[in-house]
This record gives sequence, structure tokens and C-alpha cells, in this order.
Amino acid sequence: MEEHYTLFFNDIDQRDLPLVGGKGANLGEMTKAGFPVPYGFCVTTASYQEFLRANNLPAYIAETIKDAGLETIKTIGSAIRERLRMAEIPQSVKEAVLQALQKSGAQHYYAVRSSATAEDLAFASFAGQQDTYLNIKGEEEILDAVRNCWASLFTDRAILYRMQNGIDQEKVYMSVVIQKMIFPEVSGIMFTADPVSGHRGLISIDAGYGLGEALVSGLVSPDIYTFNKASGQIQSKSIAEKKLAILPVPGGGTEKVAITGEKATHQVLDDTLIQDLAELGKTIEQHYGCPQDIEWCLSSGLSADGSPTLSILQSRAITSLYPLPAPLPQDDDLHVYVSLNHIQVMTDPISPLGIDMLRLMLPFDKGARSAEEYQRVKEAAGRVYIDISEILALKTPRKVFPLFFKNVDALAAEAMTELTNRTDFTDRIKKDEKTVKAFKSFFKPIVFKAIQAILFKRPEGAIQSIHDYIENRVRDAEKAIEQAKPGTDRLEAIRRTADFTADFKNLLPRLMPAIVSFKALEHWEEKLLGSRNYTSILVTGLEGNITTEMGLLIGDLADQVRRSPDLIHEFENEDYGTLFTRIHNLPGHETFKEAFCTFMAKYDMRAAGEIDMAKDRWIEHPEPLAKSILAIVHSAPEGIHRQEYQLTKEKALKAADDLVKEVADKHGRLKAKLVRRLIRIVRNYLPVREHPKYLIMKLILLCKRAFLAEAKYLVEKGLLATEKDIFYVNFWELYQAIQDNHSLTGLVEQRKEECRHYKKLSAPRLLTSDGEEPKASYQREDLPVGSLIGMPVSSGRVEGIARVVTDPAQASVNKGEILVAPFTDPGWTPLFINASGLVMEVGGLLTHGTVVAREYGIPAVVGITDVTKKIRTGQKIRVEGDAGYILILDE
Repeated sequence: MEEHYTLFFNDIDQRDLPLVGGKGANLGEMTKAGFPVPYGFCVTTASYQEFLRANNLPAYIAETIKDAGLETIKTIGSAIRERLRMAEIPQSVKEAVLQALQKSGAQHYYAVRSSATAEDLAFASFAGQQDTYLNIKGEEEILDAVRNCWASLFTDRAILYRMQNGIDQEKVYMSVVIQKMIFPEVSGIMFTADPVSGHRGLISIDAGYGLGEALVSGLVSPDIYTFNKASGQIQSKSIAEKKLAILPVPGGGTEKVAITGEKATHQVLDDTLIQDLAELGKTIEQHYGCPQDIEWCLSSGLSADGSPTLSILQSRAITSLYPLPAPLPQDDDLHVYVSLNHIQVMTDPISPLGIDMLRLMLPFDKGARSAEEYQRVKEAAGRVYIDISEILALKTPRKVFPLFFKNVDALAAEAMTELTNRTDFTDRIKKDEKTVKAFKSFFKPIVFKAIQAILFKRPEGAIQSIHDYIENRVRDAEKAIEQAKPGTDRLEAIRRTADFTADFKNLLPRLMPAIVSFKALEHWEEKLLGSRNYTSILVTGLEGNITTEMGLLIGDLADQVRRSPDLIHEFENEDYGTLFTRIHNLPGHETFKEAFCTFMAKYDMRAAGEIDMAKDRWIEHPEPLAKSILAIVHSAPEGIHRQEYQLTKEKALKAADDLVKEVADKHGRLKAKLVRRLIRIVRNYLPVREHPKYLIMKLILLCKRAFLAEAKYLVEKGLLATEKDIFYVNFWELYQAIQDNHSLTGLVEQRKEECRHYKKLSAPRLLTSDGEEPKASYQREDLPVGSLIGMPVSSGRVEGIARVVTDPAQASVNKGEILVAPFTDPGWTPLFINASGLVMEVGGLLTHGTVVAREYGIPAVVGITDVTKKIRTGQKIRVEGDAGYILILDE
């Protein structure tokens, strides 16, 4: 087996990763591809496993590490490393290593680097996790370095990283790279995509003197050069003061050397070398097919003509980049994508089948019959992105669209404006007249109906009209799905049921009058009275909002529960799967049972993060609802929710009357009549805001049940492991699997790993086909020091104790606490009942949380990036709902 104990670079490629680890596989791949990689070999994982076996170490490691927790990592890691360093290298392994060393030249100095089998993978980079030894010479010294590399598999950082990334500690093996030492004058790191902005069209090069370890370890500030791939030119240079270099020491090891004089501030690489390095980086990226993080160095006198020689020491995928929306466009134009997750205020990843459910509903890509055919609705890291390029290509929409988008997400709107104002934007943006015509033909009748509603229709019937529409639509959908046969016939029924195109055309004319009239009221109040006091109040306490009513009904249920120890006992029982059965079987309590059943019939489909079909609905898992009811029982007085809502409504109606009266007094009856009309439209149409989402969730639950019925057949056939695994495949993969009767289990496991990775990524609001994440920030002055600035969406000021909630299924809010959340949707509404204020990371004037906050009359500020990390539960904070900022009052 000796031939497996070592492998030279020119015998290695990516298929050998289990034998040589990520670093070794990449070096072999690049050597075979002809890139300038210094010669060397790998001590394979077979050597490491033989070393463990010969010293009886596997059982010891397994026993020591099985109960590892955060508090014991340091002790456990130290003990394992010490045991490995003391162990003997088996003779067979030792001979194989020394034989390879003799072939390479035992007289040379070497870099000895760790290469674990789980490093430099698609979703994990282990850079710096294990040890590297530089400038090593001599047989015993090399063998000691190999053993130390093996031991470094159990550094504290490496153990913790594997725990955090769900990597089995006992299934990671260590190879060791032994590579001829290069003594560079200059070295550094090259990213073939900008690691900060994500821009795939830019190459970023860090350069410093001596060995690259000084840069990697953060000991020195490097020069940074930016190279534009498209123009082939250096775009920018940042020349640092370089005070230190790490250099090899004759006889082995390294030392830190101070840099003084002119050299410290001199440009490290001349322009020609920057361009040569960037071109080589482009070639390496093309070879791997994705952006690369490349370690390089430059040495003098090694080439035949004495010119500097460029060497590549390592290349790995940049795992920190947010993926490009897929499928990728087939042209070279600039495409702009906006996050549907942010529009729907749910920034967590969505399951693959959940994404396709949304694609089936949206009025785009209707001819698509595979994931590759989606042209408008894209997917990136489990989030949905919509291509808005062709809208922004038009002059008027380019100005209007960001203004409208402020109602959805103010930071996204700011980023959009910054992007569209760039000098080259109109030259590069994707243009398509056919799409523009389709866009106009879709919205023209909607706008016409909305104008009719504003000018002529009696607004008081809006709520009942939409109730009737939803009832008929759900009934027809139920019938269509029930009548479909199992298999592709059922999938076709789901596809037809999910299509929301006609619903958009019917529902948007009922929603647009409210938005237009709301903005018009703000405008007229400011123009006629010079104030913005009335409008923000008169849109609170609205009647007929289906989500606000849900919150009030939950409060009513809590009032009934609080009067009965038996009911309290049932809701405190944490066997939530039996809650409905237990309530049904409880003797008596008929009034509560009837109210509870009526409530569930109406709101059974609600969930936190509900736009993802895979999320458990309340009917499937009622824990969040039960906890919210209990929180109200234990922390709020009986009936307080109805009293507060009534006061909010009375205050709003008074503000409406006062506005009309003041306009009449100052500007006459005609203008007062216009304002009164706008108020009627706003108060009757704005509650409709939540109904389209309500209908979508009703349809999603119907389709989910149909998918799970299909999954049951697939599990029986052995094509799926569990019914819920169906959510890890997309619609057309499922369609094909049913047609061909083939297994989906391997694909499901791959998707589960991808989903674990996606949860760690922060989704950008806006993304371009260059991979850039345009960002923006609020520009406001004269705010208190330490203000967390956001967007004001519900007026008022409140001080209280913060309750930071990231998962409503695991939390409750006590009366008077301020809810601080990454986002909210209707599944979070039960938490609003006790909340005295709301703070969110995303959102706009017309997103769910802000609408409900206004109707409950609680101050709210949204769009504060990372606010759930900046504020801690228990801190006293102030929410300034008019000025749009938060203050932390105590630590």
C-alpha cells in the first residue's frame, strides 16, 4: 500500500480529494493544467489513517470528542493534539515520505501545509484552521512537521468550525502538502471577484514584501490593486505603508523584519506585473468555473532571462460571495435583481419547492417547464430575485420605481437610485421592448380600474367584495385539486390552482386606490396645512383588515382561556401535536370550542415565514399560537386589546374629522370635500392590503396538502425517504421523477447541505448580474449620538424593554415590551398584541408589520440593518416613530 502513502502533484486531480484533501487536490489540479505551481507531493490520508491505526488512536479520539461542547473544546483539543504529537509514525509511512523527499531533493527547503478532506469545499473554507510550517529542511524536521500537521486537525478553531458547519469530526482526515519553498521578494492574495462588493467583474490584489504569511495573519497592511476584467485596465490602487515583512531564515524558520525608508511606501508591484497577475487569475477562474481566492508570490532570478517569476501557491473557491441569481442570463447586458424575500419581509432561505410555488403564482415565466427556463424569477441561495432590468431601462419607470419601492423597503430604494444614477447604467442595462409592452398591457387595465374606484365608486363595499372573491376562489381551488388523479395530473392541477395572474388583475385594482389616496392625503395635508400630523394618525385603527382582526380574535380567545384553569392547563401542555384533540375532548367549554374552531377554519394556514410552503402552518403545529395565547393570559389584563384598539380607532376618526374641518376653515368646502373623499377611500381600501396575502396562503396550504399526498406515494415507492423531503426538490424535478419513477433521495441530501449553508448567508436587497450588491444608507443629520437610524412607519414615541425575537415559534412578548425582529409577516401577528412598539431590520410603509403596527397604534421603525444584533433582550430602548430612529437608553 506504500504507493498510496504519497502522491506527487502531477499525479493528482480533483478526484483525489479524499486522499489529499482540498489544498492538495487544488495543487494537483493546477499542476496538471499547466499553472506555475512549485513542485511537491502530498502525504495522503492513507498515511494519516495508518498512523492513527498503528497507535490505537481512533477509539481514543472518538471517545474524547463525542461529548465535546463549547466549554470543553479547548481542553479536549489540547489533549488530542498532545497525544498525536507523542505518537510514532509507522515505519511504512516514514519510508514512503522519505522516499518522496529524496525524489524531490532532500537538500531543498520546504513548506509543509495541512490539507484536510473537508477544507476548500463549495460551502466551507478552512483557511487558517490548521497549521503550516515554512522553510523546513531535513528528514526528521519534515517528519516532525507532518506529525504536527496531523495534530493540528484538532485545533480549537478547527473543532469549533466543524461543529458549526455540521461536519462529522471523526470523518475528516488529514493529508499534508510538502512543497518546495519559494523565497519571494513579494507575495500576496488575489481575489478574482471583489470580496467586499461581490462584483465578479473586478479582481482585487493584495501585495506585500516577503512571505504571504504576514498578509494572511493580518500583521501588515498590503497594497491593494483593483483590476477591471472588461476593460483590461487597472481601476484603482491603494498604496499602504508597509512596516513589516516575514522572511525565511537560513537554516530554517522565519523572522519578522522591519521595512524602513522609501521602500515602505513604494508601490510593491509595477503596473505590468499587476496586469500579468490579473490575467493569470482570470485563466485560473475560467479553469475552475467560479471566482477564486489565490495565493501567489514573485521571485527574482528563477527564470532563464533573470526576470521575476510568478508562482501560484494555492487557489480555492471564494465561499463568502453571495451566489448569482440562477439561471444566469445568456447575454452580456447588465441585469438588476430585487429580492422578493425583502418585498415579502422574510429574508430566510425558502425551500426549493417553496420557491417554485412562488414562481407558479407570479405572472412571469408562464411557459417555463424546467428550472433553466425561468427568465424573470431567479433563485440565489434560497432567496427569490425578480429581474427588473427592463423596467429600469425606461426613463420614467427608472425615476418612479424607486419612489414606489420606498413603501416596500427604503434601503433597497436608495440602493436602486444610486445604481441607476451611474453614468454607464443606461448603456449597460438590459433592454427589451417586448417585455415593456407586456408590462404595460398587464398594468393598463389595473390602473384604469383603480382610477375608476378613486373617482366614482362607493368605497364602503370593498371589504365585503374581496371576502366574496376569496371565498369563491378557495372553493374552486379545493374542487380542482380534489378531482385530480395522483401523479402528474395532480401536479398539473396544482400548477393551474397556483397561477395567481387573474387574481392580481382582480385584487390590485382594490389595493391601488388606497396607496394612491394615502400618498395624495400626505401631499395635500403638507401643501394646504404645512403639517404631516393628521394622515399618519387617520390610517391607524382601520376596520376590516383580516390580519388585524386575527390578532384581536387571538386576544378574545386568550380572555376565554384565562377564565378556565382547565383550558390554561391544556395550553400549557407542550404536547402541541395533540392540542386540537385535547381541546375537542375536554368536557364543556362549548363557547370556547366553537370560537377556536371558527378561528382555525379562517386562519389555519398562518405561519412565521409563511411564504415558504415548507414552513409548518398553525393547523400542523400550533405551538406559536398556543404560546401567544398564554403570553396574553399571563401578562395582559382582560379585554385590554379591544380597549386599546377602540381608542386607536376613535383617535383616527377624530384626526380625520379635524383634518377635514381645518382644510374647510382655511381653504373652503371644495378642497375639504376632496380630502373627505380621499379619507373614505383610504379607510375603506387600505384594510384590503392584507387580503391578497391571505388568499395566497390559503392556496399554498391547499397545494401543500396535495404535494404531501403525492409525497406519501413516493415514500411508499422508495423514491423519497420522508414525506417532508419533497420540499427539497423543485417542481419540475418532482414532475420528472414521477414520470420516470426515479429516486430523489440523493438530490434531497445534496439540497439539505446547500440549505444549511444558505442560512448563514445574508441576502442582499439588490443584486446585479455582475454579482455586485449595491448598498445605501440613510442620510439624516441632527439626531442624538448613538441613534440607530431607520425608516419611520408608525408614528409616536415609546420607551420600554426590548424583546429580540428571531423565531416566533420559540418566543413570546410580555405586555409593554418592544418587539425587535429581523422581519415579520402575518404569522408574527400574535406577538403584536402585547407589544408597545416595533423595530425591524427590513420593511417599508406598506409591508405587513408596519400596516398592523399602525392599526394597533404602536410606534414602529423599520429598515435598521442588523438591529437584532445591535439590541439585546432586556435593554431599555426608545422608539421614535416620527423621526425614524432608535436609542438604547441603558446597557
